[in-house]
Amino acid sequence: MLILFRSLLLLLGCVSAAQAADTGWLRQPSNPHTEIRIRSAAPQDGQVRMLLDVRLDPGWKTYWRSPGDGGAPPRLNWQPAVSSHWYWPVPQRFDVAGLTTQGYEHSVTFPVVIGAPAQGELQGTLSLSTCSNLCVLTDYAFHLLLSDAPADDFENEYARAMRNVPSEQGPVTVTATQRDRDTITVTAQSPTGWRNPAIFADNPSGTLLSEPKIVTRGEQLQATFHVSDEWGGALSKMPFSALSLVVSDNDIKQQLNVELSSEAGSGLAFWQIILTALLGGLILNLMPCVLPVLGLKLSAIVSGRQYDRRDIRARFLATTGGIVVSFILLAMMMTSLRLTGAWYGWGIQFQSPWFIGFMVLVTYLFSMNMAGVFELRLPSAFSTRLATVGGRGMAGSFFEGMFATLLATPCTAPFLGTAVGFALAAPLPQLWAIFIALGIGMSLPWLAVSLFPAVARLFPKPGRWMQVMRAILLMLMVGSCVWLMSLLIPFFGFRYVLLAGGSLIALLLYLLARQYLAAAENLRTAAFGVLFAAVVYAFLAPAPAGKTASPIHWQPLSEAALQQALDDGKSVFVDITADWCLNCKVNEVMVLHRPEVVSALNQQDVVALQGNWSRPSPEIEQFLYRHGGGGIPFNAIFSAAEPQGEKLSPLLNKQTLLDALKRSSAGVNHAG
Repeated sequence: MLILFRSLLLLLGCVSAAQAADTGWLRQPSNPHTEIRIRSAAPQDGQVRMLLDVRLDPGWKTYWRSPGDGGAPPRLNWQPAVSSHWYWPVPQRFDVAGLTTQGYEHSVTFPVVIGAPAQGELQGTLSLSTCSNLCVLTDYAFHLLLSDAPADDFENEYARAMRNVPSEQGPVTVTATQRDRDTITVTAQSPTGWRNPAIFADNPSGTLLSEPKIVTRGEQLQATFHVSDEWGGALSKMPFSALSLVVSDNDIKQQLNVELSSEAGSGLAFWQIILTALLGGLILNLMPCVLPVLGLKLSAIVSGRQYDRRDIRARFLATTGGIVVSFILLAMMMTSLRLTGAWYGWGIQFQSPWFIGFMVLVTYLFSMNMAGVFELRLPSAFSTRLATVGGRGMAGSFFEGMFATLLATPCTAPFLGTAVGFALAAPLPQLWAIFIALGIGMSLPWLAVSLFPAVARLFPKPGRWMQVMRAILLMLMVGSCVWLMSLLIPFFGFRYVLLAGGSLIALLLYLLARQYLAAAENLRTAAFGVLFAAVVYAFLAPAPAGKTASPIHWQPLSEAALQQALDDGKSVFVDITADWCLNCKVNEVMVLHRPEVVSALNQQDVVALQGNWSRPSPEIEQFLYRHGGGGIPFNAIFSAAEPQGEKLSPLLNKQTLLDALKRSSAGVNHAG
């Protein structure tokens, strides 16, 4: 009897302790698939730490604080009312019947901190939404007596639950944001790279964010959300300027509070970007890359036997079509690369020796055609077909437009860099619109002639001046061919490229001798002279030692070098160049090597970092991608005042560069 009495006392003591700190597992007959439990620690500093445990049968789930397309988060209603703060573990994403939700399955523990009630006891109701094939909203009434003794192993359980809660601090940093009417793009960086990332967004009031499309490359991650109203309809305007995100990637669990940039990260409305693209495409016609093709078309006009209005209009419209179609093909290529997660930039095809070799062949054939050595003709059957659908020579004019676009890609003209940089990060419909606008902009001179063929009548009548013009245009085309051949030196070596180039030039001179009999002897002599000089120099003279030393104290470009310089309180000038970038060479000669600029860049408080993108470089690609560079030249100044960098125009201006350096130095000194 004594043993039985003692056992009853012990049982009552256990029940009392359970009531003091633990509700035990609670179930409701209306929802047998779920049970909950609430545990607490002793009140301390006017607060009480609690744990809310939820256990679910297989196939059932409950919801995160932002449930997604359906469901509702759990709610605690206290009597008397007390303040409470929830901590939310990292959720999972569920897709059911076309709906995407965010929540938990199997089991989850929520840490909750509440204000301690004066009377030392709490009662309330937990409203919990759970779903499987159907959804159930269940209320669990509970009564909790607070005591000085916490539930068994409470401290360890609380610490374990908090480890599943995202931290406000962590290695992930947001480097850029972009938004337009219905799309948000967030770019983040992790120093350890990305393995299996997931991102969960809180839906701002009145809106829904889709599951993000995530693209990773090295340390960089780009997540794009589609935004709609709470019924899935289109938004007329983005109604919020900040975003709450949770990033999860294996051991990383981090809360990010993101301030969104104003409009696609550029400060320009979309119509302004379209206008910028039109101007950028128009200015491409003035770039040295495209001049040889303009020469081809001018040569066709000035050597024509007659100025037929309809013929001129048709030819220039065909050239316009070739340009626009080429930009559409570029948009298709950019789209496919984006969908595969690859990075891309304006002019990257010039990193391929096979593409450069193809361009050498094309410019060489055009040079021979312009010199009158032979005429480029299509097969007779194809020519007949073309003639029946719209006139003679339309295909040649069309491919001239495509050829002009190919030659334009190593050039980043003013306005073009802004438009391309925007396009490469914009939603796909906007990318297509921008590239089509670039094509139309580049086509404007050709369209002007097609709309007003009388412009052709302004040319003087045929005469000897046409031979002079042909010679000038021939030299332009041969110069382009030689420049393209020089780009092959890093791939095949100086001697082999010199021998191949010398042989091609000698062959052209020899064939010209057969065409122009009056100067045949001189041309043959020049041909053998060029070939002999190329052979002698290739085998007897030493190969060039390399690039001439720059007066600027360049250091190799890297993200680590940039960060180290910023940590040291210095301004940083970044220049990304390439051997195939003509505008880069113009910047170097006209601006960077000017004495005032050299002196400013060699100051003790300035670090000059240079990257060469002549060949593929993942580090340079990541740098351009991270800092919004759509191509090269890329020049930017970084400082404590501008840690994200102040991007400069692709064609540098000496005074603008010096002023930007002064501002960055002033910002560094002010920060110091």
